[in-house]
Amino acid sequence: MRNARLAVALGGILLPYTARLLPGGGGGIAPYVEQGLPAILFLEAFNAVAWGSIVACSFLYRDPVALLGPALLGFGYVGWAHYALDLSADAQAGLGVVFIPLYALPLIAVGGALGYVLDRRWRKRDAE
Repeated sequence: MRNARLAVALGGILLPYTARLLPGGGGGIAPYVEQGLPAILFLEAFNAVAWGSIVACSFLYRDPVALLGPALLGFGYVGWAHYALDLSADAQAGLGVVFIPLYALPLIAVGGALGYVLDRRWRKRDAE
């Protein structure tokens, strides 16, 4: 499970940048890194809300496969939102960096509940 948590953390840290590297990804990676280390740390501080909640869900599970629920739903939304975010569109577009991880929390909660139910069923099956 420790390796799964590490994979979630590393994937979550790199997700905003990799989503923007895809063709057509919101103007490329430059708007996220051109302001230097303070801007990167600001982005990652808010991004930690999303991947940190997925790591928190992992403490409810015994089977690492159960992490797929919150990870797919949460990272799917975060990746899509960073891909679609165009920071040059408007002066307030930068607020998206703050709200994207917050808007992902309900999806992570749904995925976490689904993963919890599946993990409990797998535990019962293994106990029999």
